Amino acid sequence: MLGKNVLNNNHFYYHKLGGKPRHYWAGATFLANGWAKLNVESEESKLMDSYQRLLVVVDEHDFSLKAVSRAVYLASKTHAVIIVMMLEHSHFVNRLVDTFESENNGEQFQPQTKERKQSCLTAFIRQAAQSGLNISKASIACHSSDDVLQFCEDYRVDAVILAASRHKLWNWLTIKPLDVRLIRESSRPVVVVKDHIWHPGGHILSLVEPCADDLMHKELNEAVLQTSEHFSELLCGDCHLIDCYYGDTPSISFHQTVSPANDEHFHLQQMSQYSSRYHLQPENTPSNKHIHLTKSLPEDAIESLAKEVDSELVIVGDTGKTDLFSSLCGNVGEQVIDRIQCDLLVVKARGIGAMQ
Repeated sequence: MLGKNVLNNNHFYYHKLGGKPRHYWAGATFLANGWAKLNVESEESKLMDSYQRLLVVVDEHDFSLKAVSRAVYLASKTHAVIIVMMLEHSHFVNRLVDTFESENNGEQFQPQTKERKQSCLTAFIRQAAQSGLNISKASIACHSSDDVLQFCEDYRVDAVILAASRHKLWNWLTIKPLDVRLIRESSRPVVVVKDHIWHPGGHILSLVEPCADDLMHKELNEAVLQTSEHFSELLCGDCHLIDCYYGDTPSISFHQTVSPANDEHFHLQQMSQYSSRYHLQPENTPSNKHIHLTKSLPEDAIESLAKEVDSELVIVGDTGKTDLFSSLCGNVGEQVIDRIQCDLLVVKARGIGAMQ
């Protein structure tokens, strides 16, 4: 059964789902009643065209609507499609931890039961849909982060948005926080939402690597810069570039060669070119105001500068490495997630999904 509707000057077709979701086109919106909305015209909204299918994950363990609110804000600017799903924890230990924390913190204003959380989420989605946004609740049950990752692959979502998880000791002992797992394992960009409001004319802080050698790091650097440009336009703001520069290394040689990696002038020149090429700073501002070269660890530099400029968003890249060293030490996104008060966007390198 087919029907036709016009929404935002785009044509959509509705088709009843009868098989696996991967059999359907990637531009579909999967509604709670099992219908798929297929967008066959998407010429509008060229801005942020790579963020047109947003998956919002609401963790029952850390129930909050701020990730949905952030997705609604993005969709109001870009006409993106939003799919909302709740991660339901059936593990006994997690439910015991929830009960313990709610009793000790006295968080009576938050819905405690799963049914109340579902009802609260459904009401919020219904209210957002009434404003004309293309938002719906996923009909597929989700019980683990693996289900979230599989959903991303099946429906080919462009980005995952979720609220920051609680990173207390017993949370790490019972189950790894959802935001950390998705940052580490997702092949899609991950937006971790915090309480900082996105003000118009806000500031973005992006970590770049001008001296990237291999192709993957160069592509990742390009992706970070392109994403920074898109969100700068979205926020009508500016972007601060930060590069962690380690400087000259001690040598006993009398004829020490200077390579681009330890040449301070080269780093500054490259970042200045990045800022101009991607229109990351406002006009009539000094070129060095939005360029920051530091001799420190990335997580330390990001924490300090994010406070200094009061950034709305921090953008970092992730190569998707899952070796033992990466698992033990984590990446920059994992290191800074608890050290900044604003949102975090982890951009992924191309081809990560194929490697994993």
